[in-house]
Amino acid sequence: MNNIKFTFIVPNYNKGPYISECLNSIYNQTYKNYEVIVIDDGSTDDSLKKISKFPVNKLLKTNRKQAGGARNCGLKEATGDYIIFLDSDDYLTSNLSLFKLANIIKDEDIIFLDFTKKRSTGEYVYMTEDNCSLKERIANTDLLGCPTKCFKRELIKNISFPECKRYEDISFTLEALCASKTFTNFNESFFTYRIVPNSNVTLPISEDTMLDLLEEYLKIYRLILKYPKYKESLMHRIENAKIPLRLEVLEHSILTGENKYRETFLN
Repeated sequence: MNNIKFTFIVPNYNKGPYISECLNSIYNQTYKNYEVIVIDDGSTDDSLKKISKFPVNKLLKTNRKQAGGARNCGLKEATGDYIIFLDSDDYLTSNLSLFKLANIIKDEDIIFLDFTKKRSTGEYVYMTEDNCSLKERIANTDLLGCPTKCFKRELIKNISFPECKRYEDISFTLEALCASKTFTNFNESFFTYRIVPNSNVTLPISEDTMLDLLEEYLKIYRLILKYPKYKESLMHRIENAKIPLRLEVLEHSILTGENKYRETFLN
């Protein structure tokens, strides 16, 4: 059996109703070679009181750096062979998740994690990626959230998240994919992703938010310069991003105050 050490990086901001279930799901794992780093990003609810009941290896505190900044702080302190980003309103699906993950790893750079999406209606949806090449994933995957991957720490030691931004996963995950050489798939639900009020997915999409997204897409051009072997895949992703249309919607919103983002892109 592998004796891989994992680091769980758990950013938290006012997720008091969910943080205990999240941490319980880690500490109930049958596989025990892991550390837990929780980064509280200035919570004003009872999160810290609940976190204090768990033997977390490190509790770090930031002041509204948002998830990206909090994760960067966690990465600086991580000592595990592999990094797992688990959001504080999500939880590991089974107490055998880590044991099963450890036993499929053979020194790969990235492990793609299947997961379960729990909708606000209570419906559960199983989420998986097609088993395809890195080039195809870079070009087409919709699953760029960093919790959907387990990363070798050595792979991402020089990659950082943008701070104080939404959509912070896009450039981070794409660069990790471009830098990786080997991967495998965890073909069962590793964690359960919960859609909750006041999360990034449910918050209103403002002009600032549109700019955050555009900035992340523009960073893909830098990835093309850094990883020319993936030029075609990255250009395909840029073309599908509809950047001219996004700029048009942003300009209209700034000039008129009429925000048409959701009806243009999310309907």
